[in-house]
Amino acid sequence: MEKYKHLRYAIELFSADWELTEEEYQETFSSFVNAEPDYTKRIKKEFIQALNDPEWSWVKIGYETNFIGSDDSEESVWLSVKDLIWNVIASNEEPPMRRFV
Repeated sequence: MEKYKHLRYAIELFSADWELTEEEYQETFSSFVNAEPDYTKRIKKEFIQALNDPEWSWVKIGYETNFIGSDDSEESVWLSVKDLIWNVIASNEEPPMRRFV
């Protein structure tokens, strides 16, 4: 079983390969989340796990998926993930904290 498969899939939905506008990415992702309510629970759990996993790299997964928020900074990619994904799956909740070393 692939580690963080739900989180990885969410990030893949924001691949620059699709060449959508940010609004189109958000609408597509929102539609997917609304159609799969259990997905929200699974991805939230994986978010927390990934934030506490020293082997997880936001930059690496960003490059692997050609994520639209990718650059060379862990913080920048995390902030894009938070804005594009967390704010859809848990808009009424505070996002989990991420410590940058």
